[in-house]
Amino acid sequence: MSTLFLEAFGRMSGTASIDAQEEDLYSVFLGRSELMGWGAPASNGRPLLWAMEEAELNPGVDPGLISIQFPSTTGIEDPGLTADADPYRIGFVQVGLNVGPVEAVESPSEPRQGYSYSALPYHRRSADPVLVLPALVQCFYDSLSRFGDVEVTAFQVSASYLESSTENRFGYLAAALNWFNTNSKAGAEAIVAFDQDLLGCHDVSELVSNLRHRNTGAFKFRSVVGVPRRCLIKVPVETPQMGRIYARSELGVSVAMPEWTPSAAGWVLASVVDAARAIEPDIRDFAIRVTRV
Repeated sequence: MSTLFLEAFGRMSGTASIDAQEEDLYSVFLGRSELMGWGAPASNGRPLLWAMEEAELNPGVDPGLISIQFPSTTGIEDPGLTADADPYRIGFVQVGLNVGPVEAVESPSEPRQGYSYSALPYHRRSADPVLVLPALVQCFYDSLSRFGDVEVTAFQVSASYLESSTENRFGYLAAALNWFNTNSKAGAEAIVAFDQDLLGCHDVSELVSNLRHRNTGAFKFRSVVGVPRRCLIKVPVETPQMGRIYARSELGVSVAMPEWTPSAAGWVLASVVDAARAIEPDIRDFAIRVTRV
């Protein structure tokens, strides 16, 4: 099953605007996604971007406290490579992408590894992660904001079991640019990091070249850069591929953004994934992270 596992890093303070004894991140995220028509339980029959699976605040976040403090990640080295050991992680949400049209599939001619089985004659297509990411990041941020004042310094997405795709979503991404043109506030600098599986055997410079030849409006993908330790991907131990070894790249992409907002971060993540899939359409599993610097 195609899955996206989204994490937010930064700090949270203030008081929850909901009864944190009655509601948790799962219920809040589900309510927000249902309201916007983005996602819901897969059984309700509506066209969706995702199906809800899991959502949790980090164990250190206690919404019942008056003040919930997480140090800013700016200039601070991360304490380790596993997300559960990172004190700056605020929480995570996991969604399934198999919410598309039902299609017939051919049964394998032979059972694998000597086992007999009866293959299902149909399967449900996966939603395209490029179309999902901007709404997913925004929905996640909106949900976290019910538990306090949130300052996110990084978002990381781990993708598992994606379907191969040669479909270019550049038109969708370019059509959404006018939303960011309406903001006259100061911009932000960020670094996009990922594991090598995003590009397969291809070089990061090829990804940057692809991005720079696109219409990215107020977003400027600048150059290949060395990734500071605090901006590197971390292994999220709760993902469907728990225990997988990530061959993280020490090189990433610098990007100037018109604003540091959830929708802008989601647009950057979606754009990099789309450009990478144009280079390597068979990528199925990867992690990608955007960090404000």
